[in-house]
Amino acid sequence: MQVVGVAVAGFAVSFVFSMVGSGGSQVMVPLLFWMGLDFKTGAIPLGLLESAVTCFSAGYIYSRRGVVEYRVAMPFAVSALAVAPLGAMANFKASSDLVMIVFAVSNILIGFGVLRGKSVVKKPLSRRTEMILGIVMGMGTGFFIGLIGRDGAPFILAALVFIGYDAKEAAGSAAFIVAAACLAAFGVHAFKATIGWELYAAGALACLVGSQLGARLMSDRMDSKAVQIVFTVAMVVVGVVILVQAL
Repeated sequence: MQVVGVAVAGFAVSFVFSMVGSGGSQVMVPLLFWMGLDFKTGAIPLGLLESAVTCFSAGYIYSRRGVVEYRVAMPFAVSALAVAPLGAMANFKASSDLVMIVFAVSNILIGFGVLRGKSVVKKPLSRRTEMILGIVMGMGTGFFIGLIGRDGAPFILAALVFIGYDAKEAAGSAAFIVAAACLAAFGVHAFKATIGWELYAAGALACLVGSQLGARLMSDRMDSKAVQIVFTVAMVVVGVVILVQAL
């Protein structure tokens, strides 16, 4: 039954969160924890793998539909990939309660920030500035991907919206950026994992199908405001539930 539950949850989460350029680990990790997996050695590793599959799958669709901004996405992705393993190693020394509290609070703050959706930049950025911002934000995001076991797309989507990108462009770019970082973080967390291959297989396959459907729906039919609303509702609800449980 646990395998079926992982597959159903993976499909549903990847379908919704692929629409906002996320792997959905901010929801998937708590769900896996509630299904009985240990938070640090079960839910986080499986959630990172599912996020990687979702982001690679959705990112392919968004790239073909022209909603990935590669000028900022490339340096962002490379620096996030490089730093993610450091965050994962730091996670091994942190308590589960602390990880859950950071996880919950970041969900709520980022959800409302994206809904506000106002740029803090008054004029278009130069290519050099975009590259520098991409590297700096990517390093910070990569560390948090590894530390709290989430795909990092909310940080990226929020950052891109705040510097002036349209929400759909930000979502498409976020999926591209976090895919490899999630896989790198999973590679570190997998050494401490306590789950079997059947859960990995069920989750990955379900996320592949769900993300293909969700990404196609977003790129074809959703406007930027709808993307912001879907994102914020999911982030705040999960953040509040996890925070209450952790405290």
